[in-house]
Amino acid sequence: MSKPWSGVMASTRGLAFQGNVRILAVTSMTTGTYVTMLSALLQPFVVESLGFSVFVLGMLVAIGARPTGLASSLVQPFAGRLADLVGRKPLILAGSVVGIFSMVSFVLAAATRGLVPLLIGYVFFGLALLGYPATQAAIAESVSMDQRKMKVAFSLVFLFTYLPGVFAPGVGGYVASAVGYGVLFGAAAILEAANLVMLVSSFQETRLPPEATEAPRQPARFSLRQTFGVPRDLLRTFVPFAMDAFCFGIGGALIYGMWSSAFGFTATEVGLIASVLSASIVATQYVSTRLLIRVGSRRMLAFGEFLTVVVLAGWLAFPTVAAAVLLAVVFGFSVSAWVPALSSLLMTVAPVGERGSVGGKLAAFRGIIGMPAPFIGGYIFTSFGYYVPLYLSLVGEAFTTIALLKLLPR
Repeated sequence: MSKPWSGVMASTRGLAFQGNVRILAVTSMTTGTYVTMLSALLQPFVVESLGFSVFVLGMLVAIGARPTGLASSLVQPFAGRLADLVGRKPLILAGSVVGIFSMVSFVLAAATRGLVPLLIGYVFFGLALLGYPATQAAIAESVSMDQRKMKVAFSLVFLFTYLPGVFAPGVGGYVASAVGYGVLFGAAAILEAANLVMLVSSFQETRLPPEATEAPRQPARFSLRQTFGVPRDLLRTFVPFAMDAFCFGIGGALIYGMWSSAFGFTATEVGLIASVLSASIVATQYVSTRLLIRVGSRRMLAFGEFLTVVVLAGWLAFPTVAAAVLLAVVFGFSVSAWVPALSSLLMTVAPVGERGSVGGKLAAFRGIIGMPAPFIGGYIFTSFGYYVPLYLSLVGEAFTTIALLKLLPR
């Protein structure tokens, strides 16, 4: 048993010092510092600080949330197609630039308390994921599409993304309570600007020209059918991920805002919960990577989904800060099981010349189906309270767990 486990560690050490994997791990850590913070604090900012309703929050989440909001979902197919045509680096840089504009818009929203800059900030926050399909393809290509190395590389970059989340949400919640949210958004803009400088100077293009690969030559133009169309042989793969986006979006996607509105959770308390979530993701990443290699992507995704069902049941039964902190440990294991497994599965089933496009198509498919969920969840919360949207999420995620096992390729 010791050799496989030590093999994972050896692969991780090797990849951590390898070209693009290194720079993407570092820039992901920089981005993760503020994204893990904002994933927890944006909802209390809207509901608690600015005083908007959970229904308005649902509208903003539906439009600009990452990764299933309308903005990120619609931009990623175009971005993935562009990444296959012109290369990975231009799209990754563009995503960083948009991320900076997003944080500047949030600064204006904090200063003016206006809905318009808040909406613009959410839209840009979603659009900043236009570099995500290119990043996923670049990671896979940086390890020459080696199956084992690819799984380890995705897990490594994912680990670095959530590593600062161990402290960032807790510190951010304290800072927001002490001096306001504007300082947090300004710091986030500076961090993403530093990211942009590192990417410009250090990232190396991984896309090979079509003549250097066995991939069929792609026409250098956009086609809505080609850009958004789901390949027939991948439809079964896409369906359970769209189910997850819709079902979790009804209740789970609004949980921080619902806690703030229904039970008076403060920004500091929400930050603490999010910090424990990130600490759990980091602590369980090694185990998740090993399990991913051993059991494969399909079973790992189903396992992560089952843990989400457990978490939703806990949120329903025990809506307290102490229980939420404990459940964050379980939720962290769910996230660490899910994300690298999804990336590995996508890069495995994607045609050679469409690695960027397939990720974007999945994002659009999930986002278009999942986009109404926060609207619905916000309305149900406003009309019926805390428990109904979470119960609907729980039932839906239970069916999604079964769908993952039945529909995903072995």
